[in-house]
Amino acid sequence: MSRRTEKVASLMHEKIGEYLKLLELPALTTISKVEVTPDLKWSKVWITVMGDGKKQTEVLKIIGENLRDLQKQLNRELTMKFVPKIKFVMDHGEEYAAKINELLRKTHEE
Repeated sequence: MSRRTEKVASLMHEKIGEYLKLLELPALTTISKVEVTPDLKWSKVWITVMGDGKKQTEVLKIIGENLRDLQKQLNRELTMKFVPKIKFVMDHGEEYAAKINELLRKTHEE
């Protein structure tokens, strides 16, 4: 990742976070990371949702319904020639880490 893509990703992380605060999401949602392609045309936003699969699906649905407004807001606020298009992806890293910790705890107790 170049310095420019890192700066764009950081700025998008901040702006998308501000936007997500305004939405009424059914579960605590955080942005894990934002990846931007080297040509700055696409970005992948990794989110973590505290809750079961149903809550995660609801959060992705609400974000998907508001994606066009979010993209418009970013296009207005970011002073760039091209603003990367956004794609939201569920980050299961926290769940996986919790599952591994649980397995380790069980083996330690036995």
